[in-house]
Amino acid sequence: MRRSKSQRGFTLIETLVSLSIAALAVSGFYQALSTGLFMERRSGIQADQMLVATQLFERVGIDLVLRTGAQETGTSKGLEWSLTISEGGTSDMQLGPIQANEVLFVYVTVESPQADGVPLVLRGIRYRETPI
Repeated sequence: MRRSKSQRGFTLIETLVSLSIAALAVSGFYQALSTGLFMERRSGIQADQMLVATQLFERVGIDLVLRTGAQETGTSKGLEWSLTISEGGTSDMQLGPIQANEVLFVYVTVESPQADGVPLVLRGIRYRETPI
């Protein structure tokens, strides 16, 4: 079918196809942007969790008590943390020969109060205080 000069322009089908392509492009851009923002927020929370955990781990034996069975909890930077000191490690810790009562195992857990947060667990070993 030939169009006359007075019938120039786009048909309804052509307009709908072009609008649907534009909508797909915009929705793809929006999805990429929202995923990037989510990942940025999550990595910020994980960085804060690691900072709080390492600061707590460094304080063990200085201003946090280093004794078997010690448990403390608290909040820092909007994150909830717990500290546990025990005599036994976990089965996946590959330790060489250690003498009885030589070391203590320190577990620091830091969680975000938000539901989507994953708790961070930092495990380490501290030598017992030796009497002078």
